[in-house]
Amino acid sequence: MTTSAINTLPAITFFYTDNCERQALAPIADEAASRGIPIQWSTDSRQYAEIGVYCEHACKPNAGFSMILLHDLAQRHDIWPHFWHHEPWQAFDMGIVPGPAWVDRWQTQAVYAQARPKLGLFDLGWPKADLVYRNQNEFKQQAQALREKLGLKHERSVLYAPSWENHGKQDDFVQALKDLPVNLLLKQAPWSEKYRWVLNNIDEMDALHRGCADNVYVIDREISIMYCLGLADVMVSDESSVLTEALLLDVPGVAVIDWVIPDTNPPRPACVPYDYVTKTTRANLRDTVLNVLENPQQYQAEIDENKQQQFAYLGESARRIVDNMVAALQGQPLPTPPLTAQVEIDRTTYLHAEKLAAEGDMKLSTQIMLELIKKDSTCWEPYNDLGTVLVGQGQYEDAELLLEKAVHLAQDNPSIPLSNLTEVYCLQEKADKALQTLVKLSKHAPNAAASIPHIRKCMETMF
Repeated sequence: MTTSAINTLPAITFFYTDNCERQALAPIADEAASRGIPIQWSTDSRQYAEIGVYCEHACKPNAGFSMILLHDLAQRHDIWPHFWHHEPWQAFDMGIVPGPAWVDRWQTQAVYAQARPKLGLFDLGWPKADLVYRNQNEFKQQAQALREKLGLKHERSVLYAPSWENHGKQDDFVQALKDLPVNLLLKQAPWSEKYRWVLNNIDEMDALHRGCADNVYVIDREISIMYCLGLADVMVSDESSVLTEALLLDVPGVAVIDWVIPDTNPPRPACVPYDYVTKTTRANLRDTVLNVLENPQQYQAEIDENKQQQFAYLGESARRIVDNMVAALQGQPLPTPPLTAQVEIDRTTYLHAEKLAAEGDMKLSTQIMLELIKKDSTCWEPYNDLGTVLVGQGQYEDAELLLEKAVHLAQDNPSIPLSNLTEVYCLQEKADKALQTLVKLSKHAPNAAASIPHIRKCMETMF
């Protein structure tokens, strides 16, 4: 695209609520600015923007063109894979995920409208990783400069980077490890003033540990966590997404699962749904860290595999994101096309099976539909069709299970499987369930007459 064409674009507004979110978006902003596209920053996502880029929790766009990203690789990990039910993306034009693991989560949810941005979902990598991989020599120089600035005493370092600072976690870490011949790097997130109570906890811990031993280093909260990972041999946290970002620098992660998280009352245990992280307890933290330090090769193969699973396009993310954004704004073909939802691929397979059935090849048609069901497809039609076949064979209980699944998956218009499920309930004399499905059916049936046969069957069952 020509420079003149790019210069006609309005300013891109990047919305953030804290410096963690700003750091997540900064590589995209830098890439756009390097192309001559005007950029601006805002902490108010309600503000109108011609082009808006967002990454905060459960926000709604107010932009002529909008893009949504994660700000955190572990975002809402407590409800995976049902992320989009709580943080819907359908109001945005483009949605960006960082790699195959998030693509897999999305594929399980792509049947739902909340998970479908208008132009689609795009696997375009993790912009923060560009800091490490776009110019690796420069990154190493910056990490070395930080090492020299801190004056690290030992060759090896253990990094502490929690999601939340509470209940003296930082002191647990320091007391467990301070007599080891390693540097202890204390890196807290740059929390906003909205969380003053968390900042108070951090201030208390940092005051306690600043100068407490010659191998303990309190790091400026505004420094990118990537540079800290560049100095680390092991990283310790509660449930922070930094445990995943550590993979970028080949750093093994250790999660202390009995450290509590204060986002509920009472605080809950840490939630760590990552199989590439070593789990331990406060009591065993020292032994676990020592084992990881002494056996680095034991963890390297797993780190390499999981890095590929978590991150796409290392060093190229911001460029690809801006390429796609500019192409979309200019009405040009997208350099990286949107992901094809597996449910759509499965629906094409189902339509082939339906065609075979119409041609009289019921055996092959049924076999294809069974294969879709065995792989737990999110396409509702095979469950509905085989459910109705089982009704005809008098296998009502199995038919009920299949039709209930069809209703669950048929989000946009479940009237067809609801109608069939109502009939199965009636045939089994389950009047209460039949009436419940009738209520749902009445909301979706195109006209009242469509419900009359089912109402009659329910009445006959009840009386």
